[in-house]
Amino acid sequence: MSDTRIRIFYPADPLGVVPGGVDTFLRGLIRWAPDDLRFSLVGMSTDTAARPVGRWTRCQLGPREFDMHPVCAVRNAGTRGRVPLSVRFMAGVNRDRLSLAADFDVFDFHRVEPVLMWARDQRPKNLFFHQDPGFVRLAASDNLWRHLPSAYERLERAAVQQLRTAWCVRESGVERLRSRYPGLAPQIRFVPTWVDSELFHPLAEQARAAQRAALAQRHGLDPADAWLVSVGRLDTQKDPLAMVEAVARLRQRGRAVRWLVVGDGVLRAEMQRRIDDAGIGEAVRFLGLQPPAQIAGILAASDAFVLSSAYEGMPMALLEGIGCGLPAVATDVGEVARVVRDGVNGRLVAPGDPAALADAVDDVLAHAAAWGGEAALAAVREYQPARVLEPVYAAYRDAGATPARLRAVARQSRLASSPARRREPVIGVPVDVVRPDAAVSRMAAWAARGESRYVCFVNVHSAVQAGVDEQHRVVLGAADLAAPDGAPVAWTLRAKGHAGQPRVDGPGTMWQLLGQASRLGLGVGFYGSDEQTLAQLTRQVGSAFEGLRIAYAHSPPFRELTAEEDEQVCREIRESGISLLFVSLGCPRQELWMAAHRGRLPVVMLGVGAAFAFHAGTASRAPRWMREAGLEWLHRLFGQPGRLWRRYAYTNSLFLGRTVREAMASMASWLRARPGDPER
Repeated sequence: MSDTRIRIFYPADPLGVVPGGVDTFLRGLIRWAPDDLRFSLVGMSTDTAARPVGRWTRCQLGPREFDMHPVCAVRNAGTRGRVPLSVRFMAGVNRDRLSLAADFDVFDFHRVEPVLMWARDQRPKNLFFHQDPGFVRLAASDNLWRHLPSAYERLERAAVQQLRTAWCVRESGVERLRSRYPGLAPQIRFVPTWVDSELFHPLAEQARAAQRAALAQRHGLDPADAWLVSVGRLDTQKDPLAMVEAVARLRQRGRAVRWLVVGDGVLRAEMQRRIDDAGIGEAVRFLGLQPPAQIAGILAASDAFVLSSAYEGMPMALLEGIGCGLPAVATDVGEVARVVRDGVNGRLVAPGDPAALADAVDDVLAHAAAWGGEAALAAVREYQPARVLEPVYAAYRDAGATPARLRAVARQSRLASSPARRREPVIGVPVDVVRPDAAVSRMAAWAARGESRYVCFVNVHSAVQAGVDEQHRVVLGAADLAAPDGAPVAWTLRAKGHAGQPRVDGPGTMWQLLGQASRLGLGVGFYGSDEQTLAQLTRQVGSAFEGLRIAYAHSPPFRELTAEEDEQVCREIRESGISLLFVSLGCPRQELWMAAHRGRLPVVMLGVGAAFAFHAGTASRAPRWMREAGLEWLHRLFGQPGRLWRRYAYTNSLFLGRTVREAMASMASWLRARPGDPER
């Protein structure tokens, strides 16, 4: 079984000191993964000497190695720059796109925006929602999308339609997403967060006393006071201003409390102003950003954890505090009530109520002996990373099964390639140099022998798609025949020295093969398109080729089949006894489908795209002169301008640009290889 390679796209630096639960989540995701899952991260760098921007660097988390490619740098991860980090990250991904597209099987996202950057890539996509998506409409939201919530929801819809799996750390978020996208409901699941008990755990009494004394000396604290600790970004979501007021109320009551604030953020200056106004500077210590090990030590030496958030998912810092044996005071938001059990290991209060926060702190400190220790640990014991992440890791394996199989197909194809086969790269895609009659004869011979083969017809769209989609590039490279379908592809082969190379197009090849099949008595089948087109196609083909045995025709749903559905399709095809299967699912779906079924079906599969509609008469094909002039795309554009104009504007310009670059590179290489002029 091949390893599954997962690439995470998120502006994180798991080796840096970064506030926020997503970075903690990613550290655990990588750290606790089984050996057969290999992670790489496209993120940001907080240390450009150790992790340079624009380069892959091998990194380590505990025993696990992973590759990291920062696309932007952040000097202080606790503050915001003038240009939002998400914008800088997206720009960096776009800049390094080509180097980021290769050598992985499954996409992993933690925001919706990057999903759309890879819309043309057919590899499986996974997305984590770390909040209920409704947060963009909350008044307390600190996300910039709060200014354009409708635009965010449109982006979300476009992104979710591409996903194989989605996870949310809030049950309400799962329900919201399933109600918005009922057709994808089975793919949207809840996943809780967790605590790493190897790092976050109580200290023995003597070790705790020593740690507390060291912190007291370092930060000017009195060990006899009650230490409250919070960990996280200082922003609107965490609502630290409510806690400032709660501490002021506690001090007015004579409570000897000290609030240790671990983190940084945009509200730091405003917090300081209010602290000064309230005269409670002695009660608050800003400890800044801290690495996980230091945070664990601060938590273990404190008396209670406090969380004053306006909204949450399932905050990992809270689980870490409870995992260190602390009772907790928390606002009843998100999934907090899963681990803070009111009157058992802490107190829950409504968000935005400083008076209730102060009362809850009083109550928790009064019951600290009973509500801390074992009562706290019992609440988070089930939230261990390996257990929580097991279904996520299983989903990665399932998603990576098809890409891994395609890689195996490619390896087998390279081993089995005939030395007489001639191929030439066209913008990086190997295309066969072959005449139409030779191609038809070769395919008919494979079919007569009952071989499992697949044939791709490479046009401009397919070649460009291979440049942005590694899976498609692998599939084209592994094809038993990659024919030059588009006129520009054939022209490129001619320019490379293969004079007179004609188009070997899907519709024309299909028609010739149907004639061969009727003469040789080979059974044929059709897979794809819609029911109406299939019915018309079988009538037209049956009338045109007397004695042709059409033994199979199926229009699958426009989605990925379940394993059971796919096995039924394979069984029906095998039982039909056909030798040739024409596939019309559109590029790149049909190519991926054929490659995934090579070796499973004893047939020759041809991905012929729009040929079904042309031969059925449900779509008109360009006149011969337009096809020979390379203007078939223009004819199709006039027929379906709304659907095709973006595709042709994108693919034609990219094909031309890459062809020119390839020609210039070849010319430069030729000039460098020329011997020097002896007269100079």
